[in-house]
Parts: sequence; C-alpha cells; structure tokens
Amino acid sequence: MKPRSRFIRARPRLLAAVTALAAVALAGCGPDGEDAPPAAAQTPPASPAPSASHEHEHGHHSHEPEPEFVTLAPADAADGTDVDACADGECEVAVTAGTAVPFDPDIGGVTVTEVGESEVTLAIAYATGGSGEVQVGIGPRGGGFGNADTTINIGVLGIEDGTAVMSFTSGDPEQPETGS
Repeated sequence: MKPRSRFIRARPRLLAAVTALAAVALAGCGPDGEDAPPAAAQTPPASPAPSASHEHEHGHHSHEPEPEFVTLAPADAADGTDVDACADGECEVAVTAGTAVPFDPDIGGVTVTEVGESEVTLAIAYATGGSGEVQVGIGPRGGGFGNADTTINIGVLGIEDGTAVMSFTSGDPEQPETGS
C-alpha cells in the first residue's frame, strides 16, 4: 500500500487552522456590539433601522423600532436662514459653508466650515475662549457642545447642493435628550 501524501496528513492541521481563523474573525460579531466604533465616531443612519428579523439573526434584540428619519430640503427649515433664531439655543436653519451661528454669549457659537455630501463640519468657539471642531453626519442628534449649565445638541436634518438643514436644541448636560 502506498503511504499517504504529505498533503493528506496535513489536512487535519489545515482544517484546524482554518477553523481557528474563522472563529477569530467571527468573534467581532458579538451581540453586545463590541466591534462598533466609539460613540463619538458613529453617525446615525439616514435610513430606517434594520428589520426585527435582521436584528434577531445577529443577536440584537430591540423591543421598540427606531423611528424613521426623513431628511429635509433647505426650503423646509423652520427658521429659514435666520441664524439669529438660534440665540436662545433652539432653531432649525439652512446653512452653507461660512455661516456663523450665534448662541447665548455664555455658551459660544459655531461656524459652518464645510458642507459635504453626508456631513457638516463645524468650528466651535466656546464662551471660555477655547475652540474645537466637530463633524456631524445626517441625523437628528449627531453632536453637541456647551458648558456646565447648558449643552447645544446638533443635528443635520438634510443636505442638498451645499446647503444643510441643521437643528440646534439646548438641553441639560446631566440629562441629555433621548429623542422620545
């Protein structure tokens, strides 16, 4: 009888190596979302949430469906282009790159530096003299800034031809709004 080839003898080792590699690759698909990027980098989806059957297949269970998010056209902004409506921390305005949005002097303000296809970049000027930058993707709650007393929640409600519809809402930094 002819001895088995080296390839046939190596098969169990190859099978074990492939199985181990597949197990490592699938380990990132845990039910707790360990493979998700940090919350600050996440952008809310502009489309409806996955179906319940899709969530069940991947171990995610949700008892309440996510509300569908509908984007707005610039003409639909509640306050039009009147950024002065934002002084009280509550507005929905159409903005383009270069638009400065003032808030209460104790909070600061933002300037739109870029309107991309799916996100808006803002330069933040804090009342304390500091500054920062944030990119906010399309969705009702994409970022925020503020001080010890008040935060400004930022949402991008739609983008069309270099104009973004943005919402700014004030809230308590200890009790962020949940959107319900």
